[in-house]
Amino acid sequence: MVYNGNMNGTKIKTAIVGGGASGLMLAALLAENGDNILVLERGERVGRKLSATGNGQGNITNLAVTETEYFSSVPTGAERARALLSAFDHRALTAFFERLGVLLLPDERGRVYPAGRQASALTDALRFYLADAGVRTAANACVVAIEKRDRGFYLTAKTERGTQGYEAENVVLCTGGKAAKNFGTDGSAYVLATKLGHTVTPLTPSLVQLKTDTAHTKTLKGIRAADAELTAHWTEKGEKKATSLQGDVIFTDYGVSGDAVFRISAFVTDKTEKGVTLTIDFLPAFTEEKIYATLTEKRRTFPSLAQTELLGGIVNNQIGRAVMKRAGGDIREAALLVKAFPLRVTGTLGFDYAQVTKGGVPLAEVDENLQSKLVKGLYFAGEILDIDGQCGGFNLQWAYSSACAVARAIGTKTRGQV
Repeated sequence: MVYNGNMNGTKIKTAIVGGGASGLMLAALLAENGDNILVLERGERVGRKLSATGNGQGNITNLAVTETEYFSSVPTGAERARALLSAFDHRALTAFFERLGVLLLPDERGRVYPAGRQASALTDALRFYLADAGVRTAANACVVAIEKRDRGFYLTAKTERGTQGYEAENVVLCTGGKAAKNFGTDGSAYVLATKLGHTVTPLTPSLVQLKTDTAHTKTLKGIRAADAELTAHWTEKGEKKATSLQGDVIFTDYGVSGDAVFRISAFVTDKTEKGVTLTIDFLPAFTEEKIYATLTEKRRTFPSLAQTELLGGIVNNQIGRAVMKRAGGDIREAALLVKAFPLRVTGTLGFDYAQVTKGGVPLAEVDENLQSKLVKGLYFAGEILDIDGQCGGFNLQWAYSSACAVARAIGTKTRGQV
């Protein structure tokens, strides 16, 4: 039920600030118990970012969600998140959406999508369910203040009708983070938490393109290294760390993009100031010795062939020329660079291009049900908290799992879940 008027003094049981993935899921779970709910969304419609997820295909979760690392400013944060993810995992999420009429299918990498590969199907299913359940949603309603009162909260929102006030027994901040401000998540909502006494950890973009030193890649703009192995190296607490994954790397005028870059950025965007290096293995299927032997034989067979062309037929021609130039024509060095082409990371393309925010309200400031330890009746769900995941549906699963924890805490039961 789209709602644009005032409440005329009617008290809401739960006001949900933010109509994104976690806010819509929370509203749906609370509606199953017949709760009096209002969703306040600052944008022109609910679920806009959800409808764009997975490049519009709706990568909603991942089969490895309970086995895969999540990130937090402190180790205990990630540990607590894992317990909530286990309590409402990809199986529970799949069952929930099937009850709403959406069938989900995994791909070969465990990423789970709607069978029709339309992210909007997820938004529509939640929106239709909420409308049928009589849940009120107010779009173009930007909450600018939340005041704690003796028996609940008073929320002030800027709306198309002017300033509106709402009374609520519970308030849940599902406002998202600072990434992708074109969807209304510009980070301004953190102020709602800080004015109620909470803190916010340092914020950095994640699942984003990386800026690198381009001294050796200026000729590679637009070139794609398909199925390369990308490794990130950094030092943490005096210990050298590294993580590797395979996928596409695309060279740009600022650095690198592509599937592998987005995925590996989840591990390093908060560490770039301390020093992060990427190495690209352009040929994961071949050893350095095999490449060196091939180059040696090629030089012997074609003695008049220009050094810059020796890697032609082995890697992309433009990449081959860049490698040979960096190697100074030394084929041993060239073989090494094909297997480990180093790039120093200098930063990211920023929040405007990021899919997710690292950092947020610390989990140390909320209890096991994600209720504030400072303000009774105030809850948090989704990206506003200091939890983020890897690329591949992990962040949407966190949005839904955290919403489920809050719904249970407020006293509802999910359909088929306790």
